[in-house]
Amino acid sequence: MKFASSRILQGIFTAFIVACCATLSANAQTIYNNGRGTNNNGYYYMLYSSGGSATMTFSSQYAGNYAMSWSNVNDVVGGTGWSTGGYMTVGYNVGAANGYNNISIYGWTTNPLVEYYICEFGSVANGSYKGSMTSDGHVYNTYEHTQYNQPSIQGTQTFNQYLDNWGGARTGSNGQVTTGNHFSHWNSLGMNMGSFNIMVLGTESYGGGSGYVNATVW
Repeated sequence: MKFASSRILQGIFTAFIVACCATLSANAQTIYNNGRGTNNNGYYYMLYSSGGSATMTFSSQYAGNYAMSWSNVNDVVGGTGWSTGGYMTVGYNVGAANGYNNISIYGWTTNPLVEYYICEFGSVANGSYKGSMTSDGHVYNTYEHTQYNQPSIQGTQTFNQYLDNWGGARTGSNGQVTTGNHFSHWNSLGMNMGSFNIMVLGTESYGGGSGYVNATVW
């Protein structure tokens, strides 16, 4: 979610390297503006947008891939991955992207309610700086930020955001995130995790922007 004001799922909420203008299969599945569930290739997806318009299309041939575009949105976040997630190694490839604020391994936990980002493109630096950690050959800066009375996967709540910020990934290259390194790091700082709910390679844009992304996760 946007950090100035969190705006995600209130009950809503890739290697196929081609430009977004590539022709998609006639059997592709497309989601408009808001939705969540399991796509035709068995990957969990989520798309949330407010204002403007957004679409997310899944190829019928490439599991874990999504092509997303948005126009004049106040806020949009979408991606594919897993309905829960957890301690695992996530591979990804972002073939093309423009107009985003961040592309991250994104998710939530409950008990405690936490929104988390492991940022691979762009930036999520916000809140109190908690130090740094190294994982998968990259140095991430860690931040913690509290959202007061903001939308969440459990309605309007006060909750913490855990943010590991790198942002140095390149389009067209395979990347890897060992999520357990980040979760263990947060726990060691007293930034406790709960039960995992939603983990996707998420693309986010806010502030009236327009753009696109074509990405694959595995």
